[in-house]
Amino acid sequence: MMAFMLASTVPWYLPVLFLSCFGWAFAFYIEGAFSHRPVLRRLYRWTPPVMAGGLVIARAVDLFSLSSSNPEVAYVLGQNPSIMEQFTLLFTGQGALEGGLFSLLVFALYAPFLPSLRGCSFDTQNFVRSRMMTHAGAWSVLLLMFLFQQDMYASVATAPSSPTVEPAGWSSFLLVVLFTLLLMMSGEMLTASAHMASSGETSLLLQRAVLKTIAAGFVAWVCLFQTDVYTPEWWDRPLHDERLAVAFIIVTYGTWVTLAHAFCTVAEGVQGPSSSQAKSLAWCMALTAGVSLLLSGGTADVVHVYAEGAGAYITGWKWVSVLMLFGAATMLLPTVGFDAAHHPEAWWFRITMLLFLPVGVLASDAVWLLYPSLLLSGAAYPLVYMSLISGPAVRSRPPFLAGLGCWFACGLFAVWASDPVHKLFLSLLAMVLVGVAGGFWLQRDRHLLLH
Repeated sequence: MMAFMLASTVPWYLPVLFLSCFGWAFAFYIEGAFSHRPVLRRLYRWTPPVMAGGLVIARAVDLFSLSSSNPEVAYVLGQNPSIMEQFTLLFTGQGALEGGLFSLLVFALYAPFLPSLRGCSFDTQNFVRSRMMTHAGAWSVLLLMFLFQQDMYASVATAPSSPTVEPAGWSSFLLVVLFTLLLMMSGEMLTASAHMASSGETSLLLQRAVLKTIAAGFVAWVCLFQTDVYTPEWWDRPLHDERLAVAFIIVTYGTWVTLAHAFCTVAEGVQGPSSSQAKSLAWCMALTAGVSLLLSGGTADVVHVYAEGAGAYITGWKWVSVLMLFGAATMLLPTVGFDAAHHPEAWWFRITMLLFLPVGVLASDAVWLLYPSLLLSGAAYPLVYMSLISGPAVRSRPPFLAGLGCWFACGLFAVWASDPVHKLFLSLLAMVLVGVAGGFWLQRDRHLLLH
């Protein structure tokens, strides 16, 4: 059976899939290097999606042939399931994750044909494909590490006489679709933001992705707050449920890209070369460091698995220092050619904040403590740009004053909150309210919108 082949006869299948996805993470360079080698380029492009599709096909074969060596057949289906039960499990079990991975990879390949890019130049299409492949490759590696454990693909030695695991409902499939879409649209926004300084051809891609992510992100947060994430106990062992942890990472990532990074990208396009660029970067860095130092220590203090008092603050501050160190290091990348954004140093600093969300938790569970602080500090970025671009005049306007008041109020309550759940909720509320104020500010000053 195929399950036996993947686990034993083809033990290299998952490692090769991992390595091919890892290779995609460098598509921004490799795509150009293979421009005169079409065979190698096709092999490079299609190996990850074809192998991910192979996982889906293998699972379908196992489920419909009732291969007892497959873990899902042994523990969920049993030996006498109906066709509908088999079909449901294919779309709600591990097959849903495999299908999500396959969709993410294929979407990256066909991103240049999106309606938002109709009429774009050939160079822009190649840029979009390579950056979307980079984004999809990096996230595929993370997803493989979080959600594709080896025991899901190993043969079952002795199957139980009856199923021992309850099958998931169709809501699981819908949630996989929702969070996969969030990843796709986040990739669109990052790709568009990286090219807007070179060409305005990706501005429509950014604007449409922002609107779609706002709608999808709202639904995702509503769903997430009905799970264990909205309980203080979850923060003691966040990786106890890997699917829930990854969903939390993705929705936080998508929210940060939409309400902080996308706004700053539009603002930097109007800011132009001036001393205010350096001021905006300095303010954003200072706010990130200050808010993270204050809030992460307080979050560690109310999560019971960490020390209390000074020990908790030291735990939080240690990871804040690592975050700021990497942020400062990535700002050197424009000196070696990675400078396509309007303000490349600020662009790379924000990318570090985004990358630290999923990558940091692989290093330590303590990085989860930074999630509320990164949301709260990211909420302040639009206020910085609003103040520096429009000058003193904006500081008396209702959108700015409302956003500033909401940020201070939510931040104050978040600092004094007695559990991580309310710290997270208040930080998210601050980002949403400031985002609304920033939207009104952009509508008032339509010359800031890029066409």
